[in-house]
Amino acid sequence: MKKIIISLGLLLCPFVNVLAQKNKDLSFDNLYFFMQGGVIDDYKTFIQGGAYLQYENHYFRLGVADGTDGRSEDQKRFHKSHNNCECNVDVRALRTFNLEYGKIYRFFRRQQISFSSGFSIVTKIDPDVIFNQNREPWEEEKFKKRTTVGLPYELRYSLMINRGIGIGCSYYGNVNARKSFNAMSIGVALGLF
Repeated sequence: MKKIIISLGLLLCPFVNVLAQKNKDLSFDNLYFFMQGGVIDDYKTFIQGGAYLQYENHYFRLGVADGTDGRSEDQKRFHKSHNNCECNVDVRALRTFNLEYGKIYRFFRRQQISFSSGFSIVTKIDPDVIFNQNREPWEEEKFKKRTTVGLPYELRYSLMINRGIGIGCSYYGNVNARKSFNAMSIGVALGLF
C-alpha cells in the first residue's frame, strides 16, 4: 500500500501546485514569431505568419495570410516548355497584410484564449475570364489583381509550453469588399526572449 501511495505521489507531483510555486505566476510576455497552416474557403491551401508582441493581457500583431490554389495544369505545361524562363507565375489567390490588437484570457496556468481584430490590406487575384476565353494556345493565362481594405478577426487557443514556445489553433476571418473569407489553422509560435 505504501508503494502505491508513493508511486501515485511521484506521478502526480508535477501536476499539483506546490506551496513554493503558488506565489510564482507564469509570465508569457514576449515577442513571438508564428507560422500556421490550414484550410480556407474556396482555396486549396492557407498559410499565415508574422510576429506579435504579448504584454500582460494584450497583444499587438503584424502578420500576413495567403490562400491559394497553386499552379494550374496549363501553367505547369507552359512553364515546363520554357525551362530557362524565370517567370513569375500568378495563380488564383487571396492575400492579406494585417495589423491587429488583441486581448488574451489565461486559464489553467499555460493555456490562453485570445481574440484580435484590426486593419488589413487584401489583394485578390482572379483569372481574367474575358482574355482567357479568347487567348491563343501559346499565350499564358492572365490574372487580375484587385486590392481593398478589410477588417480581420481571429479567435485563437494557445498552449504555452514555456515562455519561448507555444502551439495553438485559430479561427481566422476577414470582412472586406472583394471577398470575405474564413479559415482554420494550426501552428507554432516561438518567443524571442
